[in-house]
Amino acid sequence: MKPIQSASVLILLILCLSVPAAEPISVKGTVDAATVYRGQALVTRLVEVSGPVGLREVVVTELPQSIVPGSIYAESANGVEIRSVRYRERPVMQDVRAEVRKLDDQIRKIEDAIHAKNREVDISRSNGIYIDSLGNFIAITANNQASKADFNPKAIQEMTRFIFEQREKVVQEQEVKTSQEIRDLKEQFELLKRQRDTVAGTNAQSVREAVVFVNLSVSKGGRFKFQYLVNNASWSASYNIRANAERKEVTVEYNASVQQMSGEEWSDVAMTLSTATPSLTAKAPKLEPLTIALIAPRTNGPGMMPGGMGPSGPMDDKFFVEQKSKLLRQQRELVSNRAMNMPAQAEGFTQQVQRAPQDRFDADLNVVAKDIQVLEMMSEGKFSKSAVRPAPVDEGVSVTYQLSGRTTLPSRSDQQIIQIAALPMKAEFYKMAIPVLTNYVYEEASLTNESKTVLLAGPVATYLAGQFVGNGAIPTVAIGENITVGFGIDPSLRASRELVERKEDVQGGNRLVDFTYRLALENFGNAPAAMRLFDRLPTTRGTDIKLTLASANPKTTDESKKGILRWDVKVPGQTLGSKALNVEYKFRLEYDKQMIITGLPSSNP
Repeated sequence: MKPIQSASVLILLILCLSVPAAEPISVKGTVDAATVYRGQALVTRLVEVSGPVGLREVVVTELPQSIVPGSIYAESANGVEIRSVRYRERPVMQDVRAEVRKLDDQIRKIEDAIHAKNREVDISRSNGIYIDSLGNFIAITANNQASKADFNPKAIQEMTRFIFEQREKVVQEQEVKTSQEIRDLKEQFELLKRQRDTVAGTNAQSVREAVVFVNLSVSKGGRFKFQYLVNNASWSASYNIRANAERKEVTVEYNASVQQMSGEEWSDVAMTLSTATPSLTAKAPKLEPLTIALIAPRTNGPGMMPGGMGPSGPMDDKFFVEQKSKLLRQQRELVSNRAMNMPAQAEGFTQQVQRAPQDRFDADLNVVAKDIQVLEMMSEGKFSKSAVRPAPVDEGVSVTYQLSGRTTLPSRSDQQIIQIAALPMKAEFYKMAIPVLTNYVYEEASLTNESKTVLLAGPVATYLAGQFVGNGAIPTVAIGENITVGFGIDPSLRASRELVERKEDVQGGNRLVDFTYRLALENFGNAPAAMRLFDRLPTTRGTDIKLTLASANPKTTDESKKGILRWDVKVPGQTLGSKALNVEYKFRLEYDKQMIITGLPSSNP
């Protein structure tokens, strides 16, 4: 290289080294969107990056305490290229959140006030001791001067009165009053401490930040999306169902009860609610072959099966259920942790080699599945399938609701109600009478979900003509599916049930018993009421009891099921007492006369 060229390169290198690197930019960003799952939430911030063009570090500050560090992700956009993302925590003297800082300041002021009041008590006690010593001095002086010519009893009296007044002032105005003030301050202190614990969760004496290394390609600046998962956020469905007085319109208000305790404020954000499970792992686990072999069982001592799962020899039902249930719990924990790419492992599993997180979970999943399969192959008895049925990690349907408009959701410990939708539905109203259970008659409606929204299971508050009538619950309702909603007791209707006749006879070795029942329906109103009337026949197990429905007037409807009788009737207005609408039916029981009847537990407790 020529001398001139060498000098030029050296000068250029010196100039490059002398140019200072761009200072890191500290920015909080703006929370723009939040997707709330069952237990977690995905938060999206928009982070602005100012010029000039080039490489720099952007420190995204004030990340919430409940953040899941492994979920942090930054997306290149608008002239900002993401090179790397790194999470860090720094210790600080004070919690960085504004609400917590405000409470900390109030707590410190209360502590200072309590200290000052305690100091006043100390001074008051010192004054009291001085006044007591002064009283003792006057008493001694008065005793010594009483026989002298210049003794002045009036001065002694005035001084004594002054001492008493001062002692009373110290006790009443200072010690008692100050003690009361200290008590009130301590109550305020405890209240503020509880408020701080609720807001902060724990002592958050660390700053949580993400260092994002970016390349800005436009001088005017740009912005990028910054996303992360937080814990302590969840939601559940709830409903208000309203019907007008004419029973022609029913509106289902679909609400979300959201609990947001992530530690950060979500102000004016695009809100999404989801029942899906957020996953940081996209690939399915790898299935490994299962190899089995034969070993001789131990005969001396309890022994263990391969894998240390239990005693050798036949396994009874209880042992099988306990072991398989335990393995299924481990399997669900592994599946959940693998989805979140969590470093923790299920109890009892330790990998001896260093592997990627997914590989470790896959290996543990195969171990658990192997133990389940071997356990099933070694089981020699019958077992309760329902007791060891594998439960999915996220039961029920997976739905997502994008709320219209934007929402503000502060971090609070209480449930916050957000309306998802208001859905008008077609309804068929009817009265429900079950006099074998109650004399009350209830009003119900059959609704059809003709919307494009799946309704999740949740509690319901029902309103009729603007008045609250009661609480209930609905199951998950698919699109196009019907649901039944209760609208409370109808006070204008009443139902009763009466055993009219019991007739018994013996034929051969059997006892024959005829029962006649009367169901009475009364309507205190003027308008007729369409009613569904239910009663039940006993059902039998086996053939030792023969049951026959002899008659029913009027006839039961086709909607009757085994053991359940149903009539669809219309009760005219003002049908009271002897004018009540009566329904009668008769049935016969035939059974061995040496036996007696007993009731069995319900099959659906």
